[in-house]
Amino acid sequence: MGLRAIGTERIFSVAAILGGLLAMPAFADEARGTYPPATIKVMTFNIWYGGEQVSRAQVVEAIKEAGADIVGMQEADGNERAIADALGWPYVDERRMVLSRYPIFSPQDIKTPYTLVQVQPGRVVAIANVHLPATPYGPEEVRDGKSHDEVMKLEEDTRLPAVQDAIKALPPLAANGVPVFLTGDFNSPSYLDWTEAVLKVRPEIKFALSWPASKAVADAGLRDSYREAHADPATVKGFTWTAGYPNPRIKPGETFDRIDFVWTAGPSKTLDSQVVGEKGGPDVGVGLQPWPSDHRAVVSTFDVTPLAAGPLVTTDRRVLRSGDPLLVRFNLPDDDKGMVVVVKHGAAADKTPVLSKAPGDASDRPSMKFGTRLLRPGAYDVVLVDGSGKEAARSAFWLLAQEAVPEISLKQGKLKHGTAIQAQWRNAPGLKYDWVAVYKSGESDPENYVGYVYTDATVEGSKAIDKDALGSDLDPGKYELRLMKDDCYETLAAASFEVVP
Repeated sequence: MGLRAIGTERIFSVAAILGGLLAMPAFADEARGTYPPATIKVMTFNIWYGGEQVSRAQVVEAIKEAGADIVGMQEADGNERAIADALGWPYVDERRMVLSRYPIFSPQDIKTPYTLVQVQPGRVVAIANVHLPATPYGPEEVRDGKSHDEVMKLEEDTRLPAVQDAIKALPPLAANGVPVFLTGDFNSPSYLDWTEAVLKVRPEIKFALSWPASKAVADAGLRDSYREAHADPATVKGFTWTAGYPNPRIKPGETFDRIDFVWTAGPSKTLDSQVVGEKGGPDVGVGLQPWPSDHRAVVSTFDVTPLAAGPLVTTDRRVLRSGDPLLVRFNLPDDDKGMVVVVKHGAAADKTPVLSKAPGDASDRPSMKFGTRLLRPGAYDVVLVDGSGKEAARSAFWLLAQEAVPEISLKQGKLKHGTAIQAQWRNAPGLKYDWVAVYKSGESDPENYVGYVYTDATVEGSKAIDKDALGSDLDPGKYELRLMKDDCYETLAAASFEVVP
């Protein structure tokens, strides 16, 4: 399904995310000079509704066959950690749907669109992962007779806004020496592929078109790694949509195009890029059968010079249950006297921590575990404190009661026509695209919602759902409010209400 795009009003500074390191360029330059480049493989993979449509085990095999080190995943439907476990990878950013064989440090705020991956001891790259809206789909609009200008306006209104967060956040990192990557299912072709030259070999293309989403990414300074490795779109098309659903089933009149990308910027060099898909498929460089998704994937190989990071701290999971171990990873350069403390959310680190430990870990992937059984459910922070007692980095987590289940409610069971719905939820998964949808009472088709809002990755919160989200005021009648999981149609909780004249 298509992603419902989230806007953002706040972008963190590079210095804030990297622990202030980039305010000290001499230190960063010296660090870059002492470490050789690393070779890494970055993969983008829309796994098709959680990878369950054919075989989740085959999704795992596809990643193994590709030899990927970092995967930006779309349509994971909450299965990121299960797939990572099957790969033997302990590192997952579920909010951004990124898996890695290397340690991940997730920024505190979900509005930061990227996560940091420590590909060398103390040195990081950044990766953002997107899934742009699926419908209306531009190539089908071209097929069905829409004009150049009509399709351009459609793209500018639907998909272009959904990539803006990454466009704003990644170039400053790259400019300061961080290798950056943008993976994603763009649900839109590349501006590099719909050219006058390609018209001669692809009769389905009725006119050249500079697809806005990909053009905006390129204008921001990112490079399309597949086209760096395969420069001529007339001879190597690299189609990722579609392998069939499932392969080899393809409906009559289907369109085919390259809509899945691995972009890069900063100190990175593209060595290779391959389509991963069904054996014998067009331009498939890494093949296996059966192929588990309706999309083919892309894996690109890079030489990168990662940047030395400042103090970083993160929890392995953002939401835990009472009694679960709290695994904390940290990076505290040149300081073996620091501490990791757990405090109530927002509390100062020196104000009676509820838990504390000295790092005491000289490995290149330092981490520690805390017990949580004595903590009351609620919001907490893990804080990295340096040897002088000063806070160096902070990350939040939420502890649920062992028996807690997702809940959703309204402040009123009956609403007057024209009144906004005041939705409240508790014990949500806290994933990036958890959403609250309005349905007519008894609606059995989960795609037939009336309107929706996102929870903004909160475990507990509230939001007004007004006519802007619904398209118009609700007609009198009976409805349901449903808490939905991470951009999929799994209902976690529901509450009934009525609209009266």
